[in-house]
Amino acid sequence: MVAFGLRGCLTTFSILAMIGIIGRIHWDGGIRRSVVIDVKSTASLPSNQAERLAYMTFLTGTMADQSDINLEHDRYFIATRILGYQLMHQAHTKTRADIPFVVLVTSDIPAIKQTRLREDGAIVIQVDYLRAKNNWIQGEMPEWRDVMTKLRAWELTQFSRVAFFDSDMILNRCMDDVFQDPGSSFVPSFPDRSIAEDEGRVPESYVLATVGEVNPFHNYPPRAEKGDFKDENYFNAGFFLFAPDHDMFRHFTTLMELQGRFDPRYPEQNLLNYAYRREGKMPWQNINSTWNIRFPSIQDKDAGVASLHDKFWSAHMDKRLQPYYDSVHWNMQYFFQLWDRAITA
Repeated sequence: MVAFGLRGCLTTFSILAMIGIIGRIHWDGGIRRSVVIDVKSTASLPSNQAERLAYMTFLTGTMADQSDINLEHDRYFIATRILGYQLMHQAHTKTRADIPFVVLVTSDIPAIKQTRLREDGAIVIQVDYLRAKNNWIQGEMPEWRDVMTKLRAWELTQFSRVAFFDSDMILNRCMDDVFQDPGSSFVPSFPDRSIAEDEGRVPESYVLATVGEVNPFHNYPPRAEKGDFKDENYFNAGFFLFAPDHDMFRHFTTLMELQGRFDPRYPEQNLLNYAYRREGKMPWQNINSTWNIRFPSIQDKDAGVASLHDKFWSAHMDKRLQPYYDSVHWNMQYFFQLWDRAITA
């Protein structure tokens, strides 16, 4: 990229500051360095955090043609960049608590994409695919064949609590306070409830907090007594808070080998709903229903829902949301164009 001089550099930073989206930039001799955290140690985590929190998402190579050199064609990669931009840089949605953004990627995500995410400010952690040995888990959609790999997030015990988002998520306000929601705290497993002997052990305390999946047409905020939930005891695995734990991960991998123990139609979602079922030893906890909505509407956004589970390239239920999605996409592109120009000047 052609350098455009000190004056242009200052102008670029002035623009970034004026539009309120300037984020954390790491300098070394005038060159931006990727944000890298040693995933095996907590020593390199932000020291101003009283607790080791993280935002996290997952990018797999099965959602796009990874041989396509045009990065814009990979919508889930772009969605991941948008999510990172909103969590780290966008004025009204970025973290105020310096909570890192972690992206789990599979080994078939090309290096150019992993590098771009690091340059954006993300912590990129490569993980191995996770699959059942007897191949009985077949999701409804072919591209869901490797979503079980999302469960490797539970192996990242250098973090104490994590807010997990599917990459097709658009933010409407800062998410930091979700960690303060009463439902997101550690709770003890029920000592008087047992699990099947073939399912292995589970931790004595855990975190799994989220909101029930709402009906496409609903009130805001959604309420069970108004019939706004498909099933108030069932959650969508696109957004939840959890505590990484090796025992919990081993519990998941044990369940994966027990054919028929859960419905594989929505693979990781139904496994999680089984593991954290309401009547079980570790029932999932509710957080405020204003934190996230599946099937969002313009009314949800205008009323202040924190995050919208929808695809930036095509608003699903309410096309009136598309201009907002387009603006966030454009702002992300513009921000990083200015960012890159300023760094290379």
